[in-house]
Amino acid sequence: MINTILTLLIGWLGIISSLAISIAGVIRSKPVWLIIGAMLAVPFSWYLSGWPLFQYIGLLLPLFQLGAAVAIQRHVTWLAWLLLLPFAGIAAWLGITVLMQ
Repeated sequence: MINTILTLLIGWLGIISSLAISIAGVIRSKPVWLIIGAMLAVPFSWYLSGWPLFQYIGLLLPLFQLGAAVAIQRHVTWLAWLLLLPFAGIAAWLGITVLMQ
């Protein structure tokens, strides 16, 4: 049971749900949703930190989402969108890499 839950959180369901909740948090100006999105991004970020290419930035990805929550709380929407770009970019890169194999 626990293995199934961890697989869902680390897999594409966790990536897509984290990104979708974070985007919804920015659109609706709800910092709590960005915090939930950051918590959902932790397993994927932990997985990424095992790759040499993302060894250092992997664990920082949820911090970008937390920074977006702070930006939303201070009503700086453009900064929140900017802080979501690293997570979205790495997820898109990984998706393209998987699909191109």
